[in-house]
Amino acid sequence: MSNCIDSRCSAGAATMSSNTAVDCTTLVRDFIRELSRYVKRDIEQGSIQLSLTDIVRLAIEFTETHGGCDTPRGQAYLVFLFGQMDSLNKIVFDKAMEAMSAHLEKVPEEVYATLSIIMTRYAMHEINLVDNVASLLRTGLELGGEPLERLLGMVEPILFAAVARFLAVAELVSNTPSSELQRTVASIEQVISHYMYEEGRALTAIKFYMDMILSGTPQLIVGDSDDGKEATEDNSGHT
Repeated sequence: MSNCIDSRCSAGAATMSSNTAVDCTTLVRDFIRELSRYVKRDIEQGSIQLSLTDIVRLAIEFTETHGGCDTPRGQAYLVFLFGQMDSLNKIVFDKAMEAMSAHLEKVPEEVYATLSIIMTRYAMHEINLVDNVASLLRTGLELGGEPLERLLGMVEPILFAAVARFLAVAELVSNTPSSELQRTVASIEQVISHYMYEEGRALTAIKFYMDMILSGTPQLIVGDSDDGKEATEDNSGHT
């Protein structure tokens, strides 16, 4: 699984050994392109299937086939991860703008207005998610040890999957012919709303876990609770 999202990798990516920066960028672009096909399926079928859990699974399968981007280990990895998060907000915002500008003056004003609201809301949701994860990890750094390792194991896959899915949506919207976009904008809005709902549930579960750790509640593992499982796996009941 790559921690270098999009083509703009932070300085930490320079530590990669088995893959060059160009190779890493190509891998990430190919994976986002693959995800966009699943997003398109969701939009066309009106049946939400691309969950966060699915994205993590697809990423594992992808790296097993194509290889992945090497990253630092230990404490250096945390520095690397924070560097990545610092760059994500700009990447998310830029991709949303690119998706909107691709259809500027090519669709009716009401369609463009709807698209702008959808993509702006989605981008702000992802930016808020990144900021929340960064805040949680800073708290985790103060705890250290097993709580930090467990927290990292929960937030990293969710962050990766959520941002990757956003980039896949942005790429699909950018590449969709404007004439087709007019017919599918309502479905796009529905699918994005579901994606945000799922991510919100996952973040709530992780915050609950952190509250329990900070309050001294022992042996709590989000993945063992029904709420935790629903936060990352229950993706079919919301429309």
